[in-house]
Amino acid sequence: MTDRALFVHISPDNCGEARLARLFRRNGHAAVCHDNGRLAEDILFSRARDGDPLGAWPGTVLFAGLYRHAPHWRPPLEAWRRFGWLAQRFPQARFILTLRRTEDWILDRLTRDGGAVARCHAHHRACDTAGLPDLWEADWQAHLAAVDAFFGADPRLIRVDLDRETPADLAARLTPLLPMPDPGWQQGWFPRSEGASPGPVRLPIPAPAERVDPAYAENVAAFCLRGLEPGARPDGGFSEYFSVWDGGKVVTDRHGARRRIAVQDGIALSAPARHFKLIRAEAVINDALRLDRPMPLRIDMEDSRWFGSPQGEPLAAPVLCHNRRKGAKNAVLWPLPDQHSIGLAGFDPDAAPDPIPWEDKLDRVVWRGMISGSEMTGGVRPGPASHAILRQLAQAGNDASMRQAAWDRLCNTNRLAFLRRWWGHPDFDLGVVMAWGYRDFARDPLLAPYCTPRQGRAFFRRFRYQLCLTGYDHGSNFIGAIDGRSVLLAEEDGWEVFYSGRFQPWKHYIPLERFCGDIAEKLAWARENPGECKAMAAAARAEAALLRRPAARRAIMARILDGLAAAG
Repeated sequence: MTDRALFVHISPDNCGEARLARLFRRNGHAAVCHDNGRLAEDILFSRARDGDPLGAWPGTVLFAGLYRHAPHWRPPLEAWRRFGWLAQRFPQARFILTLRRTEDWILDRLTRDGGAVARCHAHHRACDTAGLPDLWEADWQAHLAAVDAFFGADPRLIRVDLDRETPADLAARLTPLLPMPDPGWQQGWFPRSEGASPGPVRLPIPAPAERVDPAYAENVAAFCLRGLEPGARPDGGFSEYFSVWDGGKVVTDRHGARRRIAVQDGIALSAPARHFKLIRAEAVINDALRLDRPMPLRIDMEDSRWFGSPQGEPLAAPVLCHNRRKGAKNAVLWPLPDQHSIGLAGFDPDAAPDPIPWEDKLDRVVWRGMISGSEMTGGVRPGPASHAILRQLAQAGNDASMRQAAWDRLCNTNRLAFLRRWWGHPDFDLGVVMAWGYRDFARDPLLAPYCTPRQGRAFFRRFRYQLCLTGYDHGSNFIGAIDGRSVLLAEEDGWEVFYSGRFQPWKHYIPLERFCGDIAEKLAWARENPGECKAMAAAARAEAALLRRPAARRAIMARILDGLAAAG
């Protein structure tokens, strides 16, 4: 609690929050608006853990934009609804409720950021975007009623009619509380020059109700649940991101210490600035909550999970993971939230289909990717990961012998070895695209010759043959590459993800042996059999389309959780 002047905006997005913050800043008062959703995260996490909110922004006078809508696979946060708790925490604060015509607010929300906000809400409310206006209007009326019931005639509440008052009008009203010598503009909160639509806006049309094939959902879920094996055994092989949810409010790590993930009001929320692999665990819990299946779960969304396999440590009970080795026991597959969620690349129902016929594509193999993967050892389980060797290269500095030793090891990692073997060959268009965290390596004279710019999906669709190489586990470009009129050549790497059971070699793709030593032979076959290649591509497109259906995905995940519950 603090005695400083404090104002909190308690209206939803698209209710003048940015201009409100600008008004305060114009008059020398520190204001924070939205901050990429961190304001909402801070408030809601603090509330769930009975902590002190907003301490990360010392000296701030106005907090506005208390919401989060991105990424869409995380639940939308609406901390502006928690005005009662904030009023208790900050009894000296004033609360600004901005009001506008409901129809205009809904239209702005539907169209904001190219429809991204609407897609986020639709994703988490399991509805079509056309169903959102009625839901939002009901939410807004409920919020107004709750504000009236809580504040009544309390002078701490400042109501502002955005359709009738200007920012200058509000500045005059605030001046007795806070100096506002520069009211600025006299125009309205939504001047046409800043927010006007270039033409008529079309509201979403309700889509036909999706029909879910129970047999399809059962088939995918059964594959994900394969290998459940009750019985006492040692338990291990977990990553540092392994998490246990008790089905209620408590999430712990592998040592039993409580994680900074709060579960309240039907939402799991990590403390701000958590590692993205812990955000994955949070997302799995949110998947279960949306499906109305709160239940104890063990979750490990780290890459390359060897546990449960003959080469890894055994599992005493099922663990949800996004990848496993073939034949692993108690490793239960789940869609990777930040890669496999509906709406992401390869799983976007609105994505445009491949427009280029087979005959018009380039007769070459295309691949781009990070130098992920590991040292090749000759055994089933590989050696150290490439990112560890990249760190060794960086630590070598100007020491020529240490740099050469690191480079020799890096050249023995599976992806770079393949790249160097076929680099410059007329049958291949290959290139390394360094991940953002490793971007400095693109300037290293050893790696720079192999580094190329990042390309969009249209670039890859120009080629007849796309390539999927294993990384630390299953190649992450599999769905994007297989979903088109090209044929996919995919390395058989011994890894499975939730959709692996639906794609069969020689029916949906051309299989390559581990490390792709047979790629010249398989490419020659593909060139001799264009009809078979086009049939594979068509079958693959049809199968990939099933993975983009929201209701089917919900049915699959519900069946996986029901299967875990039935297994005890």
